Amino acid sequence: MITYRQPIALDIPVLATYEKELFPYSPWSTSQFKEEFAGIPTTRYMSVAESGNKVVGYCGVFLPAPGVEADILTVAVLPDFRRQGIAREFMRQIEQWSKERGASAMMLEVEQSNSAAIELYKSLGYMKISVRMDYYGPGQDAFVMRKDFN
Repeated sequence: MITYRQPIALDIPVLATYEKELFPYSPWSTSQFKEEFAGIPTTRYMSVAESGNKVVGYCGVFLPAPGVEADILTVAVLPDFRRQGIAREFMRQIEQWSKERGASAMMLEVEQSNSAAIELYKSLGYMKISVRMDYYGPGQDAFVMRKDFN
């Protein structure tokens, strides 16, 4: 069974380790996680998914102020736990938190080759608006996707 909770400082070493595995060209450092955690709950929302006592995924979003776009910072799920609805639940949580705080839209970057994530985002109403070259490392471009709240 997958459960969700807010992350705590003790999660940071685990999340930093996962970052190196999941995003080898641009992993967040321990200090970056600490910086993101410092913004919870005023300008940032983060969640972790657990199976048993093991963290199996995490997400984060940044909203600097009401009336502007929220920036999805990360949605990450360990490979053995994909296709179980975890990322979809993370997106639900992120969007709900952002809407409650007055976000006008949501923005995200997704690796161009990550077809499963792209299909998920499209199914949730996100549209590709541009490409960021080499965003995830040399030759690993990102689609920038956006969803307006009306």
